[in-house]
Amino acid sequence: MLCRVADSLFWMSRYIERAENTVRLVDVTLQTLLESESQDPETSYIHWSAILASLGDLELFESLDLPQTSQSVTEFLSFNRENPSSVFNCIAHARENARMIRDQISSEMWETINRLYLYLKKTDPNEVCGDIDFEFFETIKQYSLLFQGITETTFPHKLGYEFISCGLYIERADKTCRILDAKRYMPMPENEDQAAVGAAQWSAILKGCSAFDAYHQEFVDEVRGPSVRAFLMLSREFPRSVLYCLRRLQGAIHAISGCPITHFQNEAERRLGMLISRLNYATAADLERSSAKRLLSDIEDELAAIAIEISDLYMFSEIVDPALEVVES
Repeated sequence: MLCRVADSLFWMSRYIERAENTVRLVDVTLQTLLESESQDPETSYIHWSAILASLGDLELFESLDLPQTSQSVTEFLSFNRENPSSVFNCIAHARENARMIRDQISSEMWETINRLYLYLKKTDPNEVCGDIDFEFFETIKQYSLLFQGITETTFPHKLGYEFISCGLYIERADKTCRILDAKRYMPMPENEDQAAVGAAQWSAILKGCSAFDAYHQEFVDEVRGPSVRAFLMLSREFPRSVLYCLRRLQGAIHAISGCPITHFQNEAERRLGMLISRLNYATAADLERSSAKRLLSDIEDELAAIAIEISDLYMFSEIVDPALEVVES
């Protein structure tokens, strides 16, 4: 397989997953703020600034001198052309990668990406962000899920499929970590039942990962932080948990190299194997608040290093940080 094709398949998949997860993060944040008694803009922006920082977008947002409101941040993360990681720009990047390998993917895959891009182009940001149109966020998520289903059923499960899987599972594991990490920034209003507020916030995180129903199939008690962390980080069956994503990623990169999972023959496989072992042997103490913060941060760093190793090995090009890219409208 050509390096260029592998690179485009990897990034096409990763950008679509990134757009979906950004939408999930915005959706969760807006739902949480709406449920909070405190609606003053200053408190809301404290919340948003932490979210922007976790995405690496805070400096850019503040440099654009935009109003520090929920509407402005939602527009920045969803539509802003000057934000290279906005949903619009991620989909534009995905479409451009798909266009370059249009003869290598199914017509249904191309048509789905193209329809999503055209939908975003004709959507008015003011209508979505002004009154907060939650249907918009659902539409993006449904397009992403549709694309994944079409890929699963129309794209040959050969070498190219493994590069698509690499992009998808690296991005999904990273964003599940970031959505979980967002909890520590959520405001806890004074003079309220903090247990009830905390449960509502954890429920919002589960819903942001489409994990609310699956969680209650495994945990019959009330929604609690340690249980949610355990479920979203360590579940071997739930498709958005970090451990599940890492195991699927491991299957993909070993399928590409031909090396058995019990061994490793490159740095990406070695680092990923160690990361999976760390999660496999995680204890309850590892999922407590401060320990979990360090663990999530370490996973994000390792995923970035593994992505670079994969790029160096098979794409022979320097991995590009999307935050440094610019999309022409």
